[in-house]
Amino acid sequence: MSSTSQTSRATGIASTAPPAARTHGRFVRGTAGLSRTTPAAVTVYVLEGPAALAWVKDRWPALYAHDPVATPFGSPNWLLGWAGQLPPTAVPLLLVAADQSGVQGALALVRESRDGRSVVRAMSAHCECVTVVGPGSQDPRVAEAVARELTQLTQDGTSVTLPHVPARSPLNLAMRSQPGWAHTACRAAAVALPLTVAVLPRSIRRQHERREQVLSDCGAAITYRRTRTHGDLLAALPVLQALHAKQRQLAAEDGDPWEAVLRHLRTEAFIAEVAMDDAVIAAQLCLVRGRHCYSVLPAMDPAHRGLAPGHALLRRLTNDLARDGFSWLDLGPTRETPGQIAYKAQYQPVWDSTATFTSTSPQSPGGPLTGQLMETAHVL
Repeated sequence: MSSTSQTSRATGIASTAPPAARTHGRFVRGTAGLSRTTPAAVTVYVLEGPAALAWVKDRWPALYAHDPVATPFGSPNWLLGWAGQLPPTAVPLLLVAADQSGVQGALALVRESRDGRSVVRAMSAHCECVTVVGPGSQDPRVAEAVARELTQLTQDGTSVTLPHVPARSPLNLAMRSQPGWAHTACRAAAVALPLTVAVLPRSIRRQHERREQVLSDCGAAITYRRTRTHGDLLAALPVLQALHAKQRQLAAEDGDPWEAVLRHLRTEAFIAEVAMDDAVIAAQLCLVRGRHCYSVLPAMDPAHRGLAPGHALLRRLTNDLARDGFSWLDLGPTRETPGQIAYKAQYQPVWDSTATFTSTSPQSPGGPLTGQLMETAHVL
């Protein structure tokens, strides 16, 4: 790739970085080896600080739009919402992968100073899916290039953690082949919609029917609603937060980031609620993209545990989403406890997994040209 200013035509993403960018690139192995001229070669560039934030604002929307498998956890609004909550000790960090046809994908991270150590993590503090976003997100060359750059970041002792990388993603496979990483697996569940209770196994169907009968017998009006406007979303958030704190016996935290994050998500999020008379007994924050919905923050009132309010909400939510044409409800990572697994198993989900990668020690990422710096700030 030339060290002069270029324009990426493949995705309509202009490839000129802001002049102030701290930009450098490292050649990595493409499918046809290491070369400045081979079309198969992929180069990863690093943007950090204000330049990275500007790139997310200006360029990330096109990456996201051209990646049909990207989740809302990789949307520009979600990332900008969390970037706005960074402490003074942290700065945005982007790994941008490009070949001769243009920018193929990027990974959004944060570099943070903790007790004198450099730590790199996902840009969003709450994230259930971390991977490359862009038209080349499923390209093994891009994944391998990013994985090598992540390994390169550990060379100065930087600690890197990459949470919840989908098991089937090229990035997951590429990270497993890199030296100096430990990984832990986590099961994830997704419910295919519509969920037809009548075709569920008899034992599960009877449990759903019993719970509905308990609700009917409680003598109160049980109502369901899903927010449809941004104003309603923000208005419902404090109730969800209060339930979440009550369920987990937590004190309310100053500077809670959720309101600031949701102010960026005008059409990509909603909160669903189940109320008993006028009191909300369960609530759930969800993100959406296309016909896929992602549960992010569920909560229920422990004072009404006997009514199984979480199940009451989830049954109504699956029906509501199916009526609106959704095809999947992703229930997210699952704790390896009997209660969590049994709870989600009630909806006959498709089980998959993610992996969290943690650097263990500085390692050489390999390859004679890896680690070379580009002498230009005009590569993206």
